[in-house]
This record gives sequence, C-alpha cells and structure tokens, in this order.
Amino acid sequence: MTLASILVVDPDAAARNRMAAGLRELGHDVAESESAGLALAALRRRRPDLMICDCGLPDLDGVELLSDVRRSDELRTMRVLMTSGSETSLDVVSALESGADDFVGKPLDMDEFLARVGACLRRPANLHTASVVAAGGIAIDNVGHRVSVDDTFVSLAPREYRLLHFLLTHQDRVFSREQLLVHVWDRDTSVGPRTVDVHIRRLRSILEPFEKDEFLQTVRGSGYRFSLSV
Repeated sequence: MTLASILVVDPDAAARNRMAAGLRELGHDVAESESAGLALAALRRRRPDLMICDCGLPDLDGVELLSDVRRSDELRTMRVLMTSGSETSLDVVSALESGADDFVGKPLDMDEFLARVGACLRRPANLHTASVVAAGGIAIDNVGHRVSVDDTFVSLAPREYRLLHFLLTHQDRVFSREQLLVHVWDRDTSVGPRTVDVHIRRLRSILEPFEKDEFLQTVRGSGYRFSLSV
C-alpha cells in the first residue's frame, strides 16, 4: 500500500538510490531528481507530500530551492527534509530558518532517516510565514509579537520570545546550546552557552502555572527541544 508521495533530490546517484529504495520498501511512491531544475519540473507536474533535498545541488543551492518552495502558493505547504554531508551548526540553522521541517546529516543512518521521514509526514509543514503558530495551547502571533497560553497573554522578553518561537516551530528536534545561540542570539560572541540555560529556565517559570513547562525538554548531553510528547 502506498503511504505517501516523495521526491528525492540529490546529485549523488548512490545516496539518492539508497534513500529511494528504503522509502519504497515502506510502500512510499518515490520519484528522483538530480538537480534543482529537474526537481522544480517534477514538483510542477505533481506536488508530492514530501521533498527530501540535499543542500549541495549542482545548479542551485538546496536551501535556495527550499526558499523558492516556501514562497510558492502552490508548494508552500509541502513538507521538506534537508540533507547534507556537512552537518555544521550553520548548515542546520540555515535550512531550518528557510523553512525546512527537519535536517539529516550524511552519511545517513537509515533507521534514523526513515524515522525522520515518518515524523515529517505526521506533522504539518513548517510555515514560518503563518501569522500564528500554535502547539499544546501555546500560540505565537508573528504579526503582533504576542504569546498566549491557554488564551491568556503572557509577557516575554525579546530573546525569550525568539527562543520559544524557534523551538516551537521546530518541534521534536533537539538543538545544542551552540545552535540556539547562532539562531536566537545572532552569533553574539558576548554571550555563552549558559545563557541558553537561563532563558530556558525563565520560559519554564512562565509556562509552569499553565502546566506547559514540560514541553520544554532537556536532552542530557545534547541540548533542548520543544515536544508535546512527555
């Protein structure tokens, strides 16, 4: 039984075929492209449920292709999983800031890769352009820069707002303190990793009266994540 339609975009034929084979074994309908141009043509013919795209495409940077997809009215709701053989903090943040639903580094661990695909298909696409993003009773108004919890407005400092927004819009993904500093603090060298801990504690204290603090989870040895699974 076919579960989902998926487009795999990767210039490395061996890597592309390996991903496609694993997905087909699970029953997915998989198409393959080796460049951004071919991918766009395939997307216009038939919008898939998920695009898996490598950052290093020969004709256009994969993140640029992702940005084009997110700007398209027809394609913006499609889920996108980015891959790269260079899994640096900046690569991850660049992809996620551009609207990727998740990021997987190479060489691929197939069990992890297939689990990430399943997670992407279970949740809505990561739409940073939405005026309001919400999860678990927490709603963030991107236009008014206001946050409400169970329909009650709460006051957040600018960094707390950005930290909560980033984690909530990238649910279930673990970010190291260094990655969060790059995104939320704009690579400000005057602050250290423990600054993240302080802001997480502040956010938890604000969410605790609503019993939402458990959504901000510490992953020992790795960092933090926002997850509704507790």
